[in-house]
Amino acid sequence: MSIYDLSSIGICIDEYNAGEMKGRIFSSLHSEPETFNSVITLVKTIDKIFDEGEYPQATMRCRGFGKRAAVTEKKSAEENRDISDPTKLCPVMSNARGKKATFGVRVMFRQNASWQGTLCWLEKNREENFRSVLEMMMLIDSAFEAETAAASDSSENAKVVNR
Repeated sequence: MSIYDLSSIGICIDEYNAGEMKGRIFSSLHSEPETFNSVITLVKTIDKIFDEGEYPQATMRCRGFGKRAAVTEKKSAEENRDISDPTKLCPVMSNARGKKATFGVRVMFRQNASWQGTLCWLEKNREENFRSVLEMMMLIDSAFEAETAAASDSSENAKVVNR
């Protein structure tokens, strides 16, 4: 397993309603998927995974309104695991699929407090590059819009045929 596998994330979306989604996140650093129940939870969880793997490294630290936690040099046993040994990492996603959609994300850079990389919609075998987290989320949302439009087109065609 290469260092690039640390930048690959699997997103299984099990529920989608008007831009809000729920599902699971798969990474090579965790043996079990992380769950999310909103877009902000999805983004924060993926960012936390990248911080744990220290790849891709962020070029800047995000600010917040709360007190900044002190950075400690001592790492827990979980954080000290040897990520260069592929037997200690689980494969990203295996055969997991979302009930609504499944996406593979490869983040190549974390610059300007955002992500840059590639998003692959696995069910449709389509791939798009993104330059920010917002653009990535808009791409995911557009996949659901495309599915909704296709479903309404097919129901309209069925009505025309039945007339």
